[in-house]
Amino acid sequence: MSYLTVRGGSLYYETAGEGTPLVLIHAGFLDNRMWNEQFQKFAKNLRVIRYDVRGYGRSSKPSAEYSDAEDLFTLLKHLKIESASILGVSNGGRIALDFVSVHSSMVNSLILVSPGIRGYRSSGPEEDREWEELDKREGLQDLAISENRIDDAVNMDLEIWASAQGATSKSRILEIATANSHMHKNPPNKLQKSPEPPAFAKLNQIRIPTILIVGDQDVKASQLMAKSLHELIPGSKLRVIKGADHIANMSRPEEFNAIVSSFLEQMSHESFASSHV
Repeated sequence: MSYLTVRGGSLYYETAGEGTPLVLIHAGFLDNRMWNEQFQKFAKNLRVIRYDVRGYGRSSKPSAEYSDAEDLFTLLKHLKIESASILGVSNGGRIALDFVSVHSSMVNSLILVSPGIRGYRSSGPEEDREWEELDKREGLQDLAISENRIDDAVNMDLEIWASAQGATSKSRILEIATANSHMHKNPPNKLQKSPEPPAFAKLNQIRIPTILIVGDQDVKASQLMAKSLHELIPGSKLRVIKGADHIANMSRPEEFNAIVSSFLEQMSHESFASSHV
């Protein structure tokens, strides 16, 4: 449980375990606590790092332009980590893709869970319709925010992104989302600057093992986007988790953990084999 000074602010982070580094990056309306189960589990075999993205949790709120990718770079340098696997959900996936677009040598593998991405272009009319439908739902949320009905806005996040959660995990997500509800009135990402060109334009340059994970109960637009990114990232894998929503690690933790563990073990075996050729 530590704080790191970054340009114009501070990041809260935690580390546990020993071995190959794995970075966990949370979704856009939550904070590092969404990883409680995975942080403990993966730390049995790996060196796990989780942190609060600028503007969330215990990290500082931005007051000037900043870069999530450079915050992650500063954190890894501070921890003397030369390269790591990066697991990001939603906005955390967007940060992972921003980061790999400019620091590819520091990434061993990518685990992207319903990721966002800068510069995205829809796969076609079906996906366009789904994004329009999502925009309508988010328009109602924007109205609630403009009327200062922040609790309603938080509950709409859960309705949209956490529809398949059980009672316990839904309560936990509501608690974390409520603690970060300031992001609705003052979105941190309005000051966030992603690398140029945008990550979407560089997907075909990704040369590291990559897996995309999406829940079949996630919003349809997000499912179609994950499939599109899978088709554009050379050699990537795609796994669909039945019964999982956008926050797949909390709605279906056992299936999620098994997929991630299997992927990382395979990477470890392939790396060991290649080093002994």
